[in-house]
Amino acid sequence: MSLNSSYNSNEKKSDSSQKQSFFQSFFASLFGGSNPEAEKKRKLKALAKTISKTKYHTFYKTNSSEMTESFAKLMFDIYKVVFSAQQLFKNTQNVSLFKHKIINFSLSEKQHDLLAQIDEQKIAEMSRQIEINKLTEQVEEKLQLFLSEFDSAKTAKIEAIYKAYTLFKDFCCFDYFLLLKKYNSSIREGVFVPVPKLEKVNAEYVVDDLKDFLSVAYAITAEDVAWNDFFAMLKEIYGKEVISPSTWKKIIVKIKNIQVSKTLDFVIQHISQDFKYETSLHYHYESLIEPYIDKIQNETRDAISKITIALKDSKANSICMQIFGKTDVHALEHYTQNGDALLEKKNLNTYEYAEPLNYLKEFLLEYLKKEIREYFDVVVIRGQWDSTLSAPISNAYQELLTISDRISEFDEMMSEEGAYGMKIKTLLPKTAHDSGAENIINRVVSDANDAAKTFIYTSTQNLVTIGKTVKQLIEDYSKPKPIIVKNWKELEKYIDSPMKDFCVGIYKKIYLFVQLMQQYLAG
Repeated sequence: MSLNSSYNSNEKKSDSSQKQSFFQSFFASLFGGSNPEAEKKRKLKALAKTISKTKYHTFYKTNSSEMTESFAKLMFDIYKVVFSAQQLFKNTQNVSLFKHKIINFSLSEKQHDLLAQIDEQKIAEMSRQIEINKLTEQVEEKLQLFLSEFDSAKTAKIEAIYKAYTLFKDFCCFDYFLLLKKYNSSIREGVFVPVPKLEKVNAEYVVDDLKDFLSVAYAITAEDVAWNDFFAMLKEIYGKEVISPSTWKKIIVKIKNIQVSKTLDFVIQHISQDFKYETSLHYHYESLIEPYIDKIQNETRDAISKITIALKDSKANSICMQIFGKTDVHALEHYTQNGDALLEKKNLNTYEYAEPLNYLKEFLLEYLKKEIREYFDVVVIRGQWDSTLSAPISNAYQELLTISDRISEFDEMMSEEGAYGMKIKTLLPKTAHDSGAENIINRVVSDANDAAKTFIYTSTQNLVTIGKTVKQLIEDYSKPKPIIVKNWKELEKYIDSPMKDFCVGIYKKIYLFVQLMQQYLAG
């Protein structure tokens, strides 16, 4: 075969192949087939035809895939209307502030009055006039009256206004300016006169913006949005209309018409060649009332708690001054309020009774082993009285001496070399990755707290016993003919002050200290 004949043969084969491919594509375009590219072209053509029949087909040129000046004009008109609202939200970034304004707008006059009465400052003022327990009852009653007005109707109204606020904010805060700059790079933010010249743009350049816009735009067309209440609230808060309700309704009607026509949904499908694309609404909503109610309850009860603690501390300081002549007492070295700083930092159990145990140790050192011991040696030991009557005070005194020594031993156990302290020190570094270490430390500290509480409780009981006996003896001394102690006159030579003053002084110290301990035991 010659070269020419071979070439002619190949050329015929190529022509035949091309004709075959053409007819395959032709028939595939007519009747479908397995050619994906042909199928895509067919769908795009059909979609373009669908777009051309919609009401807003002028927004998009299907043949050149361009978003037109017509769509840009719509964006500009919306931008012009919502710009003032945009600035409002930019200047008020705190969402909580708007939440507060919504609820405040919805409260009744009675609720406003009750809210003022359970304010922290008001509670503090009342605490100076009313006993704390009574104050607590009154505040709780007012709190419940305030909360009771949040019935289903009021709650639904507030939630509806909050929903409107959320939808309005998302729509207004869409970045219209950034989108419009793609149609005219020289456009200036917030400048609407003269109307800028807007050019058509490649649709791929703005398709993501279009998706974002529709996700917030279609959300405002919901039927159950309380727009009237929302705009009434805005007007009351700012004294003017941010956007006129009639203008806003026109925007909603426009967006609704676009949504119903599905023009822009089809446009996005055509641009992205995603024939299944559907606009997903951007709407993040969370309950407004429940967190608010929790907040009011917590704030009110925290205010009462702070005042209670403050009063307790004030009373404790006052008693300490009367007993010790100071408030800064350091009788313990290890089981202290500062000694558990690392435990507190790691959210572990802390030394719950450090403060009262510190006071107890100081009292036992300064008064039990000095003034009370002197009283015991003079009145109980040297006094002539029935041993059955003296037994309770003797036993209480001896037990207090034992407890004083045991508290010292306990405090040493809490040191880094002690049984409790060493265990805590060893396990603390492991708590970051070992929950078992946390549990052991919490158990150790809990056991220590139980021991401290027992010291305080037992000591207080014994001091009450001593105090009652001392009071009886004061009354006995004042009688013309004493019954309990027969030799009061003889005992006076062993003390430097008058017997009655001496006994009363002891009783007062014990009484005050028992009061101090009872505060912590009650807590």
